[in-house]
Amino acid sequence: MVTTKQYALNKLFEYGMTGCKPISIPLEQNVKLSANEGNLVEDTTMYRRIVGSLIYMTITNPDLSYVVRVVSQFMQTPRKPHLDVVRCILRYIKHTLQCEIFYEAKSQLQVHGYTDANWASNVFDRRSTSGFMFSFVSGVVSWSNKKQTTVALSSMEVEYRGATIATCEVVWLQKLLSNLGQSVDARVVIIVITSIAYYLLTTWSIMLRQSTLRCTTILLEKKF
Repeated sequence: MVTTKQYALNKLFEYGMTGCKPISIPLEQNVKLSANEGNLVEDTTMYRRIVGSLIYMTITNPDLSYVVRVVSQFMQTPRKPHLDVVRCILRYIKHTLQCEIFYEAKSQLQVHGYTDANWASNVFDRRSTSGFMFSFVSGVVSWSNKKQTTVALSSMEVEYRGATIATCEVVWLQKLLSNLGQSVDARVVIIVITSIAYYLLTTWSIMLRQSTLRCTTILLEKKF
């Protein structure tokens, strides 16, 4: 069992949020934060301390990965809308204090995961965001939420790149478990949350014509 309940309680007390009203989601859907809108936060040090604490909590809280990545982009010049979102995250943490990652000893030794991507989600540079989550036994062991390094020209491209990133993580997990002496099922199920990516993954001839994605196509073909 993995939990940061006591750490979360300490931080809620430290930042004066113990009496706040809990909420069920850390960020409203389709919220777009800007670096130039809203008044500047007076105490920037406090903002950075709170976000630093949230970054630490993502080690054991995969549900915080996306929203913490969003607010951490404004560490240099935080504004009031950014601070409002940070407070929402703290209210969400209070709502999920009892949540924990539990690893059941008798579960099947198999790795499976999910991957998804959001095309051109960043309003500044139009880079897309992709993420994945993998579980082993009964609990999550690996997760990530990052902006992609290049600008994708279509939703199909960003989903495909997201699947490639997840595939690289699978290869690493398999090697790690092998080095630890764990005998696991070689088949890894990755659920790609889009019909476009599924069609793409099953139609290799289309992607072979796209030189920019040829390397990712070869990688996926070799691994699966």
